[in-house]
Amino acid sequence: MESLKGKVAFVTGATAGIGLACAEALAERGAKVTVASRTKAKVDVTVENLCKKGYEVRGAILDASDIESCSRAVVDTLREMGRIDILVNNAGGTDLKKDTPVEELDLGYFREVMNLNVLSTLAIIKASLPSMVARKSGSIINIASIGGITGDFRGTYYGIAKAGIINLTKYVATQYGKQGIRCNAVAPGIVMTGAVTDNLPEAVRKIFQQQNALDYLGQPEDIAETVAFLAGDGSKYITGQTIVADGGMTCHNPTIAQIRALYSE
Repeated sequence: MESLKGKVAFVTGATAGIGLACAEALAERGAKVTVASRTKAKVDVTVENLCKKGYEVRGAILDASDIESCSRAVVDTLREMGRIDILVNNAGGTDLKKDTPVEELDLGYFREVMNLNVLSTLAIIKASLPSMVARKSGSIINIASIGGITGDFRGTYYGIAKAGIINLTKYVATQYGKQGIRCNAVAPGIVMTGAVTDNLPEAVRKIFQQQNALDYLGQPEDIAETVAFLAGDGSKYITGQTIVADGGMTCHNPTIAQIRALYSE
């Protein structure tokens, strides 16, 4: 396990699921971690739980739908911690009841999804860059999604937003690589967070598992391990890339499950 001792990390959406797993993975490796999320009570509980494990963790209130809140959380962290070495942009999401097929879309919902996913990430990166540039060092990891790479029957705005995150990653990597800053993205497939287990019936989860090349559905810790790798010097020659962590969902011909079943009859 690569040590991140002495590094300062800032993780958004860090009180549950992938964000929490990322915060813990970085702290376990010795980083001083700021867990940032919208709800103070959840932030406080997360900080308390991680500190009980012996990690050095502080909290920050960050509402990804409020750009000023995003910038302020970064500025406050820089003031208190002196720098940010590792930035993990995990906050985001959509409401699938509103994020429908194109024909049914409420165009007024577009801005809300873009603000929550893309503009917040851009604002956080923008606020973090001057400190990284001054030190000529930094690793930025953006949590994207295979929804930004492939199409789906709904989640249209979310897919557009995550495609934007993937391209933003390339632009940041291109513009700031000469100043010692790396920027990569991780695109998870289905991950067994509380949101997935609460909202996807077992029958739907089985379909995902059938379509994965691996006979396994990912856990938040799987994404966190990828993020921790990208945060450290072991990945120092990797930038501008999107690492797809989806159990092989997108690596194969989409007919493979049906064809395999046909030939096994």
